[in-house]
Amino acid sequence: MTIPIGSNPAATAAAFNAQAAANTAGATQGTSTSSASNEMTGDAFLKLLVAQLKYQDPSKPVDSAAFMAQTAQMQMVETLHELVEQNAAVIAGQNSLNALTLVGQRVTYSVGSSTASGTVDSVKLTAAGPKLIVNDTEVPLSTVSEVGTATSPSAS
Repeated sequence: MTIPIGSNPAATAAAFNAQAAANTAGATQGTSTSSASNEMTGDAFLKLLVAQLKYQDPSKPVDSAAFMAQTAQMQMVETLHELVEQNAAVIAGQNSLNALTLVGQRVTYSVGSSTASGTVDSVKLTAAGPKLIVNDTEVPLSTVSEVGTATSPSAS
């Protein structure tokens, strides 16, 4: 007989108590758990699984097929999280590369409700993303609306 995680009230209560204790321990250690409390992490899943196995009815053991399906689903979720992280890293790298190609180019960017323009002198790579340095002003790459060739002083 299949007993999915969460259908056994005793196991669910034990797992929630274990998760609450883990969250409390994380909070006392100064780590942020507010964003993680809404997500099912691999660790929380394992705690639920252990609680389910601990409190299962011996006359109705967990179906091995259901157990394997739950494990496979958890592995799939973890793989998807890794893909999301890798995709974010690739996008960040691509944004940095795009910003570097703008050095020496004339850009038009938004500043509040108005626009400004200037030549990109350099690029500052920050954790929040690349920032173009235009006339000693940091301009986020996302605010650039137009790119053109810089006019050289000798041509004018």
